[in-house]
Amino acid sequence: MLSAMSAEALKLRRHRATWMLVWIFPIGAIVLPLIAIIAQLAQGGGPAPGAPELGKWIENAAEFWNAPPNGLVRYLTCAFIAVVFAGEYGWNTWKLIVPHRSRATLIAAKYAVALGFLLAAFIAAALIVMGMTWLEDIATGDPIPQGITAGALAQAHWWGLVGGLPTILFTVALASLAAILTRSTTAALVVGIVIVTLEQLFRTFAPMLSLNLPGVVELLYRVLPGYHLANLGHWAGDGGALTVPFPSGEMISFGWEASLAIAAAWTAALVGLTFWRFGRQDIN
Repeated sequence: MLSAMSAEALKLRRHRATWMLVWIFPIGAIVLPLIAIIAQLAQGGGPAPGAPELGKWIENAAEFWNAPPNGLVRYLTCAFIAVVFAGEYGWNTWKLIVPHRSRATLIAAKYAVALGFLLAAFIAAALIVMGMTWLEDIATGDPIPQGITAGALAQAHWWGLVGGLPTILFTVALASLAAILTRSTTAALVVGIVIVTLEQLFRTFAPMLSLNLPGVVELLYRVLPGYHLANLGHWAGDGGALTVPFPSGEMISFGWEASLAIAAAWTAALVGLTFWRFGRQDIN
């Protein structure tokens, strides 16, 4: 397993897709705030009126974690996972690798290395954003609130990671299954983007759709993973359930335990299907 992971990491760290789809996050976390700081200084911007609140400053320092569970970052994640899992078909290298290793080991190594790269990039970007928040205050002369502690910052980043991790894992599971089923990087990317988009649209417009299909939409809202992924993020960020009212008067609100179980079941099912389908594929 370790040798398979080492080979996968060696291959991916040199790949252009890793730079364009993974390391783009910490790079962007440096470039975009620098542009904003330079623009603010060029316009002669001075300190903002009033002292910033301690809680708001800490929230801004951990704001990167709002990105991974949302559209653009999920699309880039789908693209990277499509390259990792479907690239072997395009390069025609599976037939050279599969005879020498267990198929389950090969897929497990891909999951471990891809997730390791993504989490490393996200954590690096989050820490860079925190540093750039401090740098922006220094450059513009904004006062930094008193009472900031390493523990408070670590807690904010921890809950940001916890809130976004279920969505990251589900997105990886979805894109990997699409890659194995289609054997095409492009097709897997398209499938991933379409399903992620539909998931987010359904989560937003389900109350409106329930006017035409009462009962059915509410059932799908409870069963499908979209609400539960958002609910877990809400629990991590706000400490309470995400409550969604429907025109029928029904209020959908789940505890974090139930949402975690449902989201984990969907993710495990997608991963299990990926292992099962790859194990039965004719690679020649």
